[in-house]
Amino acid sequence: MKLVIIGVGGMGAISLSKTIAQMAINKNLSVKSSEIHGIAKKGGLVEVQMKIDEGLSGVVLQKEADIVILLEDLYFQYAKAFLNKNGILITLTKEEKESIKKEFGDIKFANSFILGRFIKKQSIFDKLDAVEVLKNIKFSEKNLKAFERGIG
Repeated sequence: MKLVIIGVGGMGAISLSKTIAQMAINKNLSVKSSEIHGIAKKGGLVEVQMKIDEGLSGVVLQKEADIVILLEDLYFQYAKAFLNKNGILITLTKEEKESIKKEFGDIKFANSFILGRFIKKQSIFDKLDAVEVLKNIKFSEKNLKAFERGIG
């Protein structure tokens, strides 16, 4: 699977990629990734390209990604350029983001919510793969609850 995660500094794009990478490692799948985050601390673009169980590098070219997870709407067109012909774009509406921030007290829990959406849109991982990783991270209870909401 070729996956690209796009956000801005402080949104947790790299944390989300590490969660997915750990899910792959737990399943004994190969995972390669490439991170681009030059001015991320100032709200700049953060981009993580990943290949799970395929390829020799983590680089995903435009029109190659099977899935793009978009955390920041500002980069919608940029994100779409990565999708292959049958690629899937996963993002959240403004209302979903506001609802998550209100319910969980921080927009960062949106990543666990969107991980739930990711689980539903691909066939490599299942719910238990994600739960196994989420239960061992900081604020696991809230992350698991947000994940369950994302699965629906």
